[in-house]
Amino acid sequence: MRPSARFAYGLRVHGLAGVTELMPAGTDPLPEVAVQQDTDSPRPDPHPLDDRRGVRLLADGRHLAVDRERRTAVLHGPPLTSDLLAHPYLAPVATPFNRWAGRETFHAGGFVRDGRAWAVTGPRTAGKSSLLAALAARDVPVVADDVLVVEGTDVYAGPRCVDLREPVPGVLLSSGPARARTRTRVHLPPIAHRTPLGGWFFLHWGDAVETKPVPPATLLARLAAWRSWHQLPTDPAVLLALATLPAWELTRPRDWGTLDQVCALLEATPATVGEVVLR
Repeated sequence: MRPSARFAYGLRVHGLAGVTELMPAGTDPLPEVAVQQDTDSPRPDPHPLDDRRGVRLLADGRHLAVDRERRTAVLHGPPLTSDLLAHPYLAPVATPFNRWAGRETFHAGGFVRDGRAWAVTGPRTAGKSSLLAALAARDVPVVADDVLVVEGTDVYAGPRCVDLREPVPGVLLSSGPARARTRTRVHLPPIAHRTPLGGWFFLHWGDAVETKPVPPATLLARLAAWRSWHQLPTDPAVLLALATLPAWELTRPRDWGTLDQVCALLEATPATVGEVVLR
């Protein structure tokens, strides 16, 4: 175990010692991956991910080659700065290696309330990052912004940042430009590597601030649909266990003026089920 290893998404990551958004890996046994950049070699042809390797064409034209046996992830293309390696390029590295480790990964973020992590998910334009940044500004620990890694019914922390397309009122945390100045990066404090999962919130835009319970059968279907890397097999028992956790639809208007109300509702709702569901 090399001391320079960093932690993110439940992995011991090598090659990113200078990426400040990642926490020290510690001594816990974790799957390992070495992240490398190759700016000179010909880019490999895309290849579907299987149980050993795969090559993915990324949205910007780069190629990501992952190899399970070698425990390597190679980004082919122009060099990337450290802020980009922290986010968004580490997420597509983390998903296959976690799936190979028997974990599930979802396009979701999360926050911590009463010692448990609460997943926050929704479409790409649902305002997930802005809501998590607003919670962080209220001293609510944020687990992750973009990818939620689940092992059993525990979740792993992601990089210590949330990227925003536009400023969010009331968010006064340490921040700065990132991703070629296309985002404002809000810096998050370190948290525990692993936290028990309490339940799920699904974000929607609407006319009023309200929550509505999601039935287990509906939740199961949603979790199956939100899994990453569908071509890799999953254990149905894992999804069934996750679908027994409480879940809500969270609806709110596109109005910054309701942000305090939304954050208060997010923080209060888990507490209302804590004694009944999670004991």
